[in-house]
Amino acid sequence: MTRRTPFLLRASPDLLTGLRLALAPVLYLLIVGGRGDAAAACLALAMVTDALDGPLARHFGVASRAGAHFDFWADFVLIEAVFSAFAMSGAGPWAIPLLTAIAFGFFVATVRLTPAIYDPIGRNIGGILMGSAFSVLALRDLLVAQAAFMVALGALTLTLCARAAFVAGAVRRSAP
Repeated sequence: MTRRTPFLLRASPDLLTGLRLALAPVLYLLIVGGRGDAAAACLALAMVTDALDGPLARHFGVASRAGAHFDFWADFVLIEAVFSAFAMSGAGPWAIPLLTAIAFGFFVATVRLTPAIYDPIGRNIGGILMGSAFSVLALRDLLVAQAAFMVALGALTLTLCARAAFVAGAVRRSAP
């Protein structure tokens, strides 16, 4: 006789994703309020939830397109909140939240062109952006911040270009 996985364990990936989504406004307020230590701890927790939700969903056999979309939107809201807070407080450029919105919007607009929501090109962009933001919060050094913002801008630009090439290839392959 096989034992069924308890509901709470099957729901844990979505609960972790939901926690990340709930942390977004908290992070925004902490950064704008100048509470770097608390913001770094909060972002570290969000990064842990991002690292765990997918593997847990696959482990418990509850991975789904809806869960992938939820994860995607939680990442977007969190990243947008963090970099908007940096820009609002004068610590970072507005180009990052703007390019983030464009990159995520481009992904949403083109995701139906591929058979799976899993994006082989942009799959690491969330981690790169969260890592950049964490380095700014945790290290609080002007040169580190400038380098982290340049990494974020470079990763977003590369992601946009790569996604455009990926979509163009998918469209060419599907054309009669």
